[in-house]
Amino acid sequence: MPKSILTGILAATILLALILYGYTFLKTRSIEADYPPQGDFVSTASSEEDLHYVRGGSGVPVVLLHGRDGTLQEFTLSIFDDVADEYEAIAFDRPGYGYSEYDHPDQLTTKQQAKLIHEALNELEIEQPIIVGHSYGGAVMLQYLLDYPDQVRGGISLAGVSYMDEPPTEGFYALPRYPVIGPLITNTLVLPLGSIMAPNIYEQAFDPMEPPQKYIEEIASLYLRPKQFTATAYELSHMYDSVNAISEQYEEITTPVTILFGEMDRMLDYEKDGKRLQEALPNSKLRGIEEGGHKIHHSHPEIFLEELADLVDRTQD
Repeated sequence: MPKSILTGILAATILLALILYGYTFLKTRSIEADYPPQGDFVSTASSEEDLHYVRGGSGVPVVLLHGRDGTLQEFTLSIFDDVADEYEAIAFDRPGYGYSEYDHPDQLTTKQQAKLIHEALNELEIEQPIIVGHSYGGAVMLQYLLDYPDQVRGGISLAGVSYMDEPPTEGFYALPRYPVIGPLITNTLVLPLGSIMAPNIYEQAFDPMEPPQKYIEEIASLYLRPKQFTATAYELSHMYDSVNAISEQYEEITTPVTILFGEMDRMLDYEKDGKRLQEALPNSKLRGIEEGGHKIHHSHPEIFLEELADLVDRTQD
């Protein structure tokens, strides 16, 4: 191939990369202007990381932890206000997600995240909470129950991750962890390509209900920003080891746990994840939701609130 053609291809590639970089930079600023932080920030004690949270209501504290591809809008767009009507609701952007800072994404294990959430709750003077974890937030919740058993009232695994029999397929998610190419991809390709793919991903998560358009626009936009997508990639790399480490200790968790699971969940499996966890935890209750998918707090908020009230009653002193 003539040198002039190669030079032209290289120049075109560089120009395209610059255009995509500029698009991502401007789009990220636009997203953050459209969806700014909703709440306040708290600095954790040991790492001085700032975690973003929203807080409302009064009474028994209920801490809400979102899943791997989310932000605290997972709850503010679903059950947060209803929870705050009866209890004190606290929803976090988990470390590295939303507007929560985390400068060491290579350390995003469930153990480290539980530690940071615990430190944040101490700073906020929140005692004996019920921890609710959706999807991968469920694994963080279980880690919290293992590490701080005397400082938690109960837990709710909300379509939660609890077992992982084989490492997840990383595919595109592995690329952000590579030197040079990782930042290049997250700052050029992720936002435009992810925006195309997001509706289909959320259709699977919400099935059998339709995903709300506001949810897709807000959470997908925040999720596809370079820094958050990078945190997701690193968290995924720790997922197999983190989940397997805690799953070997479930029999040690004596804190009351309620497991809510959609029987039509397309992301996880009611039998392999929901029932299996109930059999492993010595003080647990399982409720399957026949017409429920992975986002049961959106489709069946009344069932969540009913089971939350039941757990509060079961854990009263």
